[in-house]
Amino acid sequence: MQEKETLDERLPGLFEPDTLLPIQYFEAMRRKHLLEGEKRLILSVLEDAIECFMKCIDSPTNKGQKLFRDAEEWINLQDRHWVFSFDNVCEMLDINPEYMRRGLRNWKENKLVQMAARVEQEPVVKPFRTERPAQRESESGTRERHVQLKKARA
Repeated sequence: MQEKETLDERLPGLFEPDTLLPIQYFEAMRRKHLLEGEKRLILSVLEDAIECFMKCIDSPTNKGQKLFRDAEEWINLQDRHWVFSFDNVCEMLDINPEYMRRGLRNWKENKLVQMAARVEQEPVVKPFRTERPAQRESESGTRERHVQLKKARA
């Protein structure tokens, strides 16, 4: 029959460190490092999308406009099936996706208001003319002479 251990006999065992082989320690550290690397990769996906969203909102180029539309579509798509969806990426980083989405939506609305105000404040600029008025008159006079000569020959 096994004798019951007294509290005095069990207590020291609770505070003894577990024996860990070096390979076990380094394997645990390697797994932790991989998780940190994976999180950095996922964070860079989110950072890239937000950067495209914020920097390309007023892009004059087709490429910039496409980057903005793609980022906005990815952010607004509510999908939990795809591993790299906005919702899943935020969840993996312990970020509330709805909170982030709402913040980006508010930022976009404010940015559009600022852009509209800037356009209203810009003065209307007439196109720059490279020719002098005297040149235009002499050219039109030359055209009129050609037309008169053609009529006279006919």
